Amino acid sequence: MDNVKAQNGIDSTMKTTVKARLAVIRLQSHFTVANALKVIVLVSLCLFIYKKSNQSIQDDDNSLAYLVSPKVNDIYFLDFRILSENLRPNEKYRIAKVVDITGDIVTLLYGNVFYLRQQSLKDSIRYGQLRYKDYFESKRYDLKLSQLKTMHESSAIYMIKRPDQNMLYGNYINDPKPELGSTLYIPGKRENIAGLSFKTSSYQENNLQQAFERFSRSAQLGFAQGQINLAQMYLNGEYIDKDLSQAMYWFKQAALQSDKAGVLKYVIVCRQVSYCQEGDFYQELTDAGVNIKVRKVDFKLN
Repeated sequence: MDNVKAQNGIDSTMKTTVKARLAVIRLQSHFTVANALKVIVLVSLCLFIYKKSNQSIQDDDNSLAYLVSPKVNDIYFLDFRILSENLRPNEKYRIAKVVDITGDIVTLLYGNVFYLRQQSLKDSIRYGQLRYKDYFESKRYDLKLSQLKTMHESSAIYMIKRPDQNMLYGNYINDPKPELGSTLYIPGKRENIAGLSFKTSSYQENNLQQAFERFSRSAQLGFAQGQINLAQMYLNGEYIDKDLSQAMYWFKQAALQSDKAGVLKYVIVCRQVSYCQEGDFYQELTDAGVNIKVRKVDFKLN
């Protein structure tokens, strides 16, 4: 009997020991899983922060590149509190769009909408709000590249984005216009299209020469867009030496055909030249029968 009791005691002790070991193993397993989950969460967080940091650096690099070489339709993200003190508490951020570049003058349109958060600017583009008819103000702001640089350094422009094929954040920034084929012959149009093709070519060494020759022919045939493109080459000193007189001459030829871009670009250059009188230009257009709207000028037209 004593041996049986002793044996039962040993068995009971062994069972208790086994249970204790199993409990320890389960506890260790629990801690191992918990630690593994913690490691996974920590790694995921680090990867997220790293990705965001890299994206921020990439955005900054792109913004600087776009600032140096702007293009029409570039989108500027503005912290308008730095530009104006007369804002309501929920008016902080704003969008601007590049609508024209004349020499070192970049023309912006400001959006009519103010936003409380930076994410809301991206969402407005994502939802297609920039395509609304009255989203942008009609007033144009002509700014020098040096002014834009100062705005960027002060963080008034905190980011610049460049659309890809008219799209940004998954939506169009301008209404896509269907290309309508036309068999109507317009003198100079074909030459202008060829000039644009050569100018954007990257595989021909003399592409700028070819573009200049095509634009010259188009301008001489009286095609307004060809005249503007030729004027731009004179203004920027592309292929030929920079010549403001020639640039103004061809901008004026386009303006006399009631071309809005010709009018606006001539005025921008005129304001940089001491011998040019803006009032005389508007008077010349009026005498030629060009219907123009002039805002806030200090002279009268007959």
